[in-house]
Amino acid sequence: MQNHPYESSGHSGDKPRYTGISDLDDILHDTVSAASGIGSTVLSCIAGALDQVGEALDAARGGDSKLPFAKWKRRMDRRLQNGKQGSALAVAITGWALAASFGIAAVVMWALAAVGPQALGVTQEEFLVFPILMACFTPITVGFGIMGGMGVRQYRYFGRLRQYLRVAKDWVCDVSALARDTMTSREQAGKDLMRAVANGDLPDAVLNAAADTLYLDGSLYQEEKAPQPQAEEKTPLDENELLRREGADFLAYLAACRGHLGPDADEELAAMQKTCGAILAFVHNHPEQIQRIRRFREYYLPTTRKLLDTAQGLGSTDSGQAQEIRRDITGILHTLNLAYAKLYDTLLQDISLDVSTEIDTLETMLRQDGLTHDFDSDFKRG
Repeated sequence: MQNHPYESSGHSGDKPRYTGISDLDDILHDTVSAASGIGSTVLSCIAGALDQVGEALDAARGGDSKLPFAKWKRRMDRRLQNGKQGSALAVAITGWALAASFGIAAVVMWALAAVGPQALGVTQEEFLVFPILMACFTPITVGFGIMGGMGVRQYRYFGRLRQYLRVAKDWVCDVSALARDTMTSREQAGKDLMRAVANGDLPDAVLNAAADTLYLDGSLYQEEKAPQPQAEEKTPLDENELLRREGADFLAYLAACRGHLGPDADEELAAMQKTCGAILAFVHNHPEQIQRIRRFREYYLPTTRKLLDTAQGLGSTDSGQAQEIRRDITGILHTLNLAYAKLYDTLLQDISLDVSTEIDTLETMLRQDGLTHDFDSDFKRG
């Protein structure tokens, strides 16, 4: 006799009870097991494909190093497209498809759980299968969603690597130029290339220590890293020697300016050359005085040179404005000569006092020792 899904309890007044739902647990269990098996199989196939691609790249790596750059670039682009980027696309599609499937199942279970056992005509024990399956399908959906998202992220990453390859012009590339040519941020390009080098996505590629240069052929980086003969370390110049060089350069500049600004300016330039030469020579012979000409060195000399550059930049034009500028600059040269002469006299004052003191002391010692020309007068004789 064929069983009917509705069975009587044996009493004429009892409501028929639905018993076919007792097999729903087994059906759903088989569905979950089948879907899990499909996902596991797909992931295993993807992993196997990635391994094969990696082995193929390793096997061909030795031959690629001898290819011309343009041919190597096209071959590497095809490998990334057909290999790792294709695998990333498969992971993304599989993840999103399974996430959609289990997501729909989770929504159905949620809807059935929301209806309640009375509406479905099942017992409370049989009704518990719906919230349980909903709780199982939800994390599975999230997991496959994450899988799809990772696949999309990988797909975009390999897409950017292919863009870097397409704009590369030689085995050695500037990272900033690659970012600019692909309209990618410099930070993103640096992260992508560091990841590609670390994971071997670009075989034999190397980034230098500053991460600003990409070597698609690592042997070029090794050659660049070869120790270079070290130049002899130069002893830093002391303050006095540095001032001597700066002063010599300024005096040579004054001499070169003569003959270009007119006779009045030439006269002032000759006087300035003489006075500044005396100041610089004095300080060279008395290094302890170098701090007293700090403003002369750091402000007056550069400003004088700047004014003379301006005057020479006027050329030979005879316009009224140009003549006025030359006249003003010639006037300030005269003022500067007076100031430089006063500075030189100020420097000599201290030396003059020291010299006077030394002379007085020396004469006194000579008289005490009877070594002057008037021996009797020194020793009170006669």
